Amino acid sequence: MTIPEEVDIIICGGGSSGCVPAGRLANLDHNLSVLLIEAGEDNLNNPWVYRPGIYPVNMKLDSKTASFYQSRPSEHLDGRQAIVPCANILGGGSSINFMMYTRASASDYDDFQAKGWTTKELLPLMKKHETYQRACNNPDVHGFEGPIKVSFGNHTYPIAQDFLRAAESQGIPATDDLQDLVTAHGAEHWLKWINRDTGRRSDAAHAVIIENGRAVGVVTIPTKPVDGKEPVRRIFRARKQIIVSAGTLSSPLILQRSGVGDPEKLRRAGVKPLVNLPGVGRNFQDHYLTFSVYRAKPEVDTFDDFIRGDPKVQKKVFEEWNIKGTGPLATNGIDAGVKIRPTPEELKAMEKWPTPEFGSGWKSYFENKPDKPVMHYSVISGWFGDHMLMPPGKFFTMFHFLEYPFSRGSTHIKSADPYETPDFDAGFMNDKRDMAPMVWGYIKSRETARRMNAYAGEVTAMHPQFAFNSPARARDLDLPTTKAYAGPNHISAGIQHGSWSYPLEPGKQPAANLLSSNRHEAHHSLEYGKEDIEHIEKWVQRHVETTWHSLGTCSMAPREGSSIAPHGGVLDERLNVHGVKGLKVCDLSICPDNVGCNTFSTALLIGEKCAVLTAEDLGYSGAALDMKVPTYHAPGDENPQSISFNAERNRPNVAISLAQKVFPIIGNLQLWEKGIAERMTKAGNADFLGRLLFDVVTKRNVLTWVNRNTVERADANDAEHHQVAHWPGCMLADVLPSQEPLAPLLWDILPRAVDPRCAIKRHRDPAAFSSA
Repeated sequence: MTIPEEVDIIICGGGSSGCVPAGRLANLDHNLSVLLIEAGEDNLNNPWVYRPGIYPVNMKLDSKTASFYQSRPSEHLDGRQAIVPCANILGGGSSINFMMYTRASASDYDDFQAKGWTTKELLPLMKKHETYQRACNNPDVHGFEGPIKVSFGNHTYPIAQDFLRAAESQGIPATDDLQDLVTAHGAEHWLKWINRDTGRRSDAAHAVIIENGRAVGVVTIPTKPVDGKEPVRRIFRARKQIIVSAGTLSSPLILQRSGVGDPEKLRRAGVKPLVNLPGVGRNFQDHYLTFSVYRAKPEVDTFDDFIRGDPKVQKKVFEEWNIKGTGPLATNGIDAGVKIRPTPEELKAMEKWPTPEFGSGWKSYFENKPDKPVMHYSVISGWFGDHMLMPPGKFFTMFHFLEYPFSRGSTHIKSADPYETPDFDAGFMNDKRDMAPMVWGYIKSRETARRMNAYAGEVTAMHPQFAFNSPARARDLDLPTTKAYAGPNHISAGIQHGSWSYPLEPGKQPAANLLSSNRHEAHHSLEYGKEDIEHIEKWVQRHVETTWHSLGTCSMAPREGSSIAPHGGVLDERLNVHGVKGLKVCDLSICPDNVGCNTFSTALLIGEKCAVLTAEDLGYSGAALDMKVPTYHAPGDENPQSISFNAERNRPNVAISLAQKVFPIIGNLQLWEKGIAERMTKAGNADFLGRLLFDVVTKRNVLTWVNRNTVERADANDAEHHQVAHWPGCMLADVLPSQEPLAPLLWDILPRAVDPRCAIKRHRDPAAFSSA
């Protein structure tokens, strides 16, 4: 199928933000043509995407779903080069991220200093995209009818309660809703972007040409060919709007190669300057992350054996998820965490540390904004990393990140060649105010770990290298845990081996039960001297990394700049590029200042805002701005007829409406992906699905299945049919047992069968379908 070379709206980048205006605008007016261009993989029914528990596979260096940007070497990282991954798949980060449901603080959006972007004004859009699938004491700040689902997942590791108890013993209170936009110090059972009804991840699914001061088209350039041949380039033109949504590290490069940016740098790169905006590519920000790993007792439930590839464990886990949508595969293994602010005593202690500059940052940025946390840390129920680097056993990981770094970086093209890597300076830790909270976050999380019942020592290689005789030195397994892991027939477990089994304190003789662990002091906080703090600082320099939360490179700020975008703004408050008509940017690069959260929620919010602004620019108003997209509802609804389309079986909008639910990007939206044009139609298979769904809703005793090429329908009582069902865009991944009553299983199957973006309401009593 041929894609027309001219459409109404072009969206460059199908990431977490870009998918939102694509879907919303496609539902605004079915006569509006929308072209979404995505360079990465297709995420539709990709099991490596929708099964939450295997998300770490997307972080491998040979991943096809992520691109890795390498920064300049930095003295602030002890000479290292920071590596910053970005999603390379439809849905962007929402297809491969950690799925942690976290929201920004109210003051974060107020700090953007942009008309129409206060938290009060944005709250309806925050609620619009989410379905909050848990009991809620704050219904005024959460959404319950949106396309993106929020839940605890369908499995919780017991270590979560262990963590919450330990945190509370440190004065970090457990709270019911840490994402209420105002709470900045507390712990919670962490929610996830997972659909509880399916056990699936809930994700959101090239250079601009400027003529006469208006953005009019896009040149697409395929992935660089390996055969050395010149790739085929195509030009698409937009009649009404171009939206660049390529992400924080790609959107500024698109603008720069199109002549938008710092004129001097553009000329050096061989690009003719068209619009003078020095802020393009500046103000790069991230959250700064470190991991510390701890030994867990043998009886603790972790995901280590599953990740390690134990065949029996993996078989059990996959079978449970395939049948029920539950178990370890239905979670991310991150079930509890905290947001924290330092106490006055802790702030005073930081003033005496080797790098004490955070004190001025606290007073200028945090002190008068009590809704802003300084650090976040969570417990992961296993070792999050390469298990080939780790000895056998069970572990838990603390990961801690700085919510509002003061450091800034930049990125800029080095030539007009789209295949050449940019000059990227991540800027990690280049502001001394960031060091003390990073040190404090490690200390705080370590004390939480040492208070947990699961704690059995520290993996010393994953902690600072303290002086050998320091009381703060990391210690590995104690003797009882060593013997428990080893079993009764292990010969060398606990053998004395010189410095590997040194006494806890210098000058004290080792006792058998104190072999090399400080677990016996688990309820007493460790004391850190100046030298210990210096070792932690060096460890931070050597191991701090990205949290995959980069933003800021196309800052929304006045063209001349502001206090939070001193190098100059790129966008106005309607997301228009200064000095260019018909061109918006819609992704995390628009944020002029950081947000204290895992950034998927902010990316969705930006997409929602962009959709409304674009619709208004096109002349739409009032109820039309709702731009409702189909949404799959949770089970248990009182009225099974109240599906978002309500039509008789033969009414034509049944097929159309169901197509909208199967394909969130529908109607005239066309997807250009890897050089292959695929049009999302609303006929054919959708007509069949519409009839099927109506039969189910009206209690007709019908089961449906499909072999790989044909569609069939039959009575539910015909138990001979038990094939895998498949149709373009939707797949029944479950095989029906041939000897079981099939109708009662129907509602357990359908939510997993249809793409989770499909809208189906569920009967409270599945047995209602057992008779015609």
